[in-house]
Amino acid sequence: MYTRTEKDKHILFASIRLMICVGHADGYIGNKEVNQIHDIVNAEHFTLKERQILMDDMDYPKRPEVIVEDLVDLTQNEKLVMMRKLYHMALIDRKLSVMETKEIARIASLIGISEEKQAQVEAWIREGIAWRERWKEIVGD
Repeated sequence: MYTRTEKDKHILFASIRLMICVGHADGYIGNKEVNQIHDIVNAEHFTLKERQILMDDMDYPKRPEVIVEDLVDLTQNEKLVMMRKLYHMALIDRKLSVMETKEIARIASLIGISEEKQAQVEAWIREGIAWRERWKEIVGD
């Protein structure tokens, strides 16, 4: 059994590994994505072994199914937050590819998020993208 802090760290570790999967979904993981992952990893206390696993994943990404196998039981809220983090990773480069969207949907299904909830989250994300684009129009970027 995990304590709350141990569970949070375990979820974060798995989230990072799944973010790497999303980063690789369109064929390669870009510099912005790599930098984001490094920032997250450096902000947390991970063991040397955990850091090695994450760096290995960067070069040789694992299948999400393998990562999800080791995941602790998640609440619905934890699952949805994880899905939101996956979208955040996909949007680091300010665009959302079809391959990234498909990979996020696949991971969401693996962790037990219903198609209805996935659709709600995706609609919310797309609404946020539209807001950002409208702001660019307002300020004349």
